[in-house]
Amino acid sequence: MEKSTLDKQLAAGIAGDFNLGWLLSEQLKEDDPNCPRAAFNRGWYEMRRGNLLAGQNLLDAGRNINVYGNQHCGNPAPIWDGKAQGKIMLVLEGGLGDQIHGMRYIREIEPSIVACSRELFGLIPGIQYVTTDAAGGIDCDFWVPSMSAITVLRWEYDNIDGSPYIERTAKTIKGQTGLRWQGNPKFEHEQHRLFPAELMFDAFEGQNCISLQRDEGSEKCPDWVRKVDLSDWAATRKAISSCERVITSCTSVAHLAAAMGVETWIVTPVLPYYLWALPQETTPWYNKVRLFRQEKHGNWNVPFAQIKEIIQCSRILNLAA
Repeated sequence: MEKSTLDKQLAAGIAGDFNLGWLLSEQLKEDDPNCPRAAFNRGWYEMRRGNLLAGQNLLDAGRNINVYGNQHCGNPAPIWDGKAQGKIMLVLEGGLGDQIHGMRYIREIEPSIVACSRELFGLIPGIQYVTTDAAGGIDCDFWVPSMSAITVLRWEYDNIDGSPYIERTAKTIKGQTGLRWQGNPKFEHEQHRLFPAELMFDAFEGQNCISLQRDEGSEKCPDWVRKVDLSDWAATRKAISSCERVITSCTSVAHLAAAMGVETWIVTPVLPYYLWALPQETTPWYNKVRLFRQEKHGNWNVPFAQIKEIIQCSRILNLAA
């Protein structure tokens, strides 16, 4: 059976052929302008081309097909227009990583209330927190869905403040690296971001490392990687705070570390999350993030070879000092 244009576009992205992916986006725009999946996919390509707001407007189409953000929280108040005065509720959406990323908008929007997963209550103090499922009944004048905050704020990439917005809760231990080698197995695209843990262990063996791996995957932890308390988010935050560097795939740990200003190395698949769409090693979203990109689907050798080389060079410099 011949592949649809949408299938061809996805295949092109996974293969890293972004020029073809863009051309297919242009074709889909002409052939099926009302298709929400096509619009959503095109949004990623717009962001890759440096058009943040245009891309965000298209990503919002993903709400109609349950692949982006949350469904309407049910609150009768209107979505804030970015200007009107009143009591604002910021509704943090998506998984825990998305919600931690969405907390950056607290300093821009200055909401009175933040709706989020209970695990994140108090991560930024001085605000009233409620659970996401209670957001529909909260008395407010306006509300903002976090994964559409770019639209509300009318941001382009130049408007992003990549400085930390969550405080550390422990003193940094010089030379300590936190390792996280697996994300949430229930995430629909986990298979694309999951790399062999052995590649990470090989790159960092002999270094002062702690494990930031909770639950599934923690049994892979080698003896030379120290296990620390990760029993809740307060403990995990403390463990991350103690690290000079954190290395992980695109997980909630990545966002928390980066939001606290910890040097964070993120290993991304060929077709990365929309936040990492710009084709560069750094990102405007977080000042201390460095991206190591997979070059071929299914093969993680290149990014980990780059990481291993950096570690080895750093080790030589330390010995020479």
